[in-house]
Amino acid sequence: MKKLVLFFLILFQSLFVISCSSESYVDLNALKNDLGLSHFPQGKNFPDSDALILKESHDVHVIIDENYDLETVENVSKVTKLFKNIEAYASVEIPIYAGEKITKLIARTINPDGTIIELKDNDFHTISGSDDGEVFYSDEKRIKFTFPAIQKNSIIEYNYSILEEYPFVMDIWNIQGSIPKLENEYKLTAPTLLLAPKEKGGAGWSWRYCTYNTILDNPKSYSNLNPSNNTRDASFTFIWSKKNIPAFEPEPMMPPYSNYLKYVKFAPSNWKNWNNLSNWYYNKLFLPKFIVTDDIKNEALSLTKNCLTQKDKIKALYYYVQTIRYIAIELGIGGIIPNTPEIIFKRKYGDCKDKSILLLSLLKSLNIKANPVLVLTSDEGKIDPSFPSWNFNHMIVKATVNKKEYWMDPTVEHCRLGALPYQCQSDNVLVLNSDGTSEIERTPASTSTDNEKLITEKINVKNANNATFDISIVYKGEFNLSYRSFFTDKSNDEMVKYCKSLVAQDYLNSKVISYSIENLDSINSDIILHFKITVPNVISRQGSLAFLNVDPSLFSNNFDWLARDKRKYDIEFSFPYTIQKDISVNLPKDNFKIKELPSDFTDNEDGISYNRSCRSTDSDNFKIAESFEINSKDITYKDYSDIKNMFDNVKEELNKKIILSAN
Repeated sequence: MKKLVLFFLILFQSLFVISCSSESYVDLNALKNDLGLSHFPQGKNFPDSDALILKESHDVHVIIDENYDLETVENVSKVTKLFKNIEAYASVEIPIYAGEKITKLIARTINPDGTIIELKDNDFHTISGSDDGEVFYSDEKRIKFTFPAIQKNSIIEYNYSILEEYPFVMDIWNIQGSIPKLENEYKLTAPTLLLAPKEKGGAGWSWRYCTYNTILDNPKSYSNLNPSNNTRDASFTFIWSKKNIPAFEPEPMMPPYSNYLKYVKFAPSNWKNWNNLSNWYYNKLFLPKFIVTDDIKNEALSLTKNCLTQKDKIKALYYYVQTIRYIAIELGIGGIIPNTPEIIFKRKYGDCKDKSILLLSLLKSLNIKANPVLVLTSDEGKIDPSFPSWNFNHMIVKATVNKKEYWMDPTVEHCRLGALPYQCQSDNVLVLNSDGTSEIERTPASTSTDNEKLITEKINVKNANNATFDISIVYKGEFNLSYRSFFTDKSNDEMVKYCKSLVAQDYLNSKVISYSIENLDSINSDIILHFKITVPNVISRQGSLAFLNVDPSLFSNNFDWLARDKRKYDIEFSFPYTIQKDISVNLPKDNFKIKELPSDFTDNEDGISYNRSCRSTDSDNFKIAESFEINSKDITYKDYSDIKNMFDNVKEELNKKIILSAN
């Protein structure tokens, strides 16, 4: 075994020298021949694209480090032809995560007249941390550089090598991108002894991968030349090549891009099942941090001293951890290692894994069964149960008492016990057990009746130029969660502006008289917004007739995504929901009489429905009841034309006025 390790160390050194010393650019003439082109394409050949990737390549070498662990050196090369909006492609940032190191980086601009401008060492800048406004603490680094003197039809090229200490844990080969590619190539080279079965003196290693949203043949494989015929020099290469890859063109209101983008996901050789993955994470990275101290135990007892039931205890601990400030932190292996509960308890801030491990430690100190849960939030994609791999971006907690399950996301401050934010609903998640085993489970989902916005309008029309709207809105479920956060810390001016905005589109020069928000500090009660607003010119005259509109359109959600004629991708709403409106109108006596109300109307298509009814109580008063429901968050693109027609019909009905006779 020591001889085998020595061989790997020698191979590592030779591969490392080769990868670092080969600072060569792509031969453009040879590239033309390889692509079967007489000349590189022009903008007219790709009129809908700003640029075109001529060749992208990923050349990965598997090696063994001095601790006998696998590492990789990946050589990445990208050659791009620019057509328009060229400034959008002038700057490049290469992310470097924990355990990664750039060992080579070169870049150049080739202008249409043949001028070549290579970047110098001082043109590459290392930036630490994150500046995306969401991750506050991070050990991510980025190499940033800008191509000089670019023009239309310039070619830009960069080439770098990156050493990775944790290979295949989070690796993805992104075949497709936002601009088309003529060719994208992936190579993997490994020592033959590494691939050989253990019974033949090898390590028995194999690489695991899964292809998504495209069809790839098995990679071509071949033995590399080995002039010395020495076993230690023998290596094997696998290669994929995909040509003429179209640009990915997203649409509004579509599911996560990963559901459609073409890519290959990799995983470590020994992750044959989910227990292999969970054992690695739980025992190696999570358990060493999961230390329940006396301070944690005492805090748990103090927080639950007045609780009568286990559920009450869970609620008290959950709500306490919610109050700890959430800060996104990415430190350690890709940001997946939590801090100890004691550190979070003293700091009073942390990210999802930090807040989860604190909640778990508090629950454990009271002997309440609870498990960490690894999640890929629904806005980022879906876990593939058939391919164990690291594809998580979030952690939550599942507690169980008397066979009753409580799913908790402690990062969401206003989320009640028994509910999850929509990003964690109806997801395949990985529940980790204390023995390192795991189970794929599905989180609960909310329904359209759970997520309601109930609107009540009492409208008193004093005369043609003056009306008062008395409006109450009850927010339930996801609406309660999102609007509670929205209303928190709003100033008086901001609230007045918001109330006015709800009717401003239909009624200009409106004025808010008063507003109030109920239950904003009570997480277990639905919040209620109540406001009064005066509205001028609600009645328009045409001869002896008058027309009244008392149904502000902004009480509905925005449906700008219906503007396009056709769709390629499915439609996905954040969550199913219902909006109900009850409108009561009092007209001034002896001035106007109801002549005609809009007829009742109903339409529904593929999980979306709209209903309206109008009733007069006497000649001076009438009521309108409306209901809009989305009872499924996912709708196939094949139903788009029917849904579009439905909304056109609804819009036409909403434009109908109440007809009055003027005395």
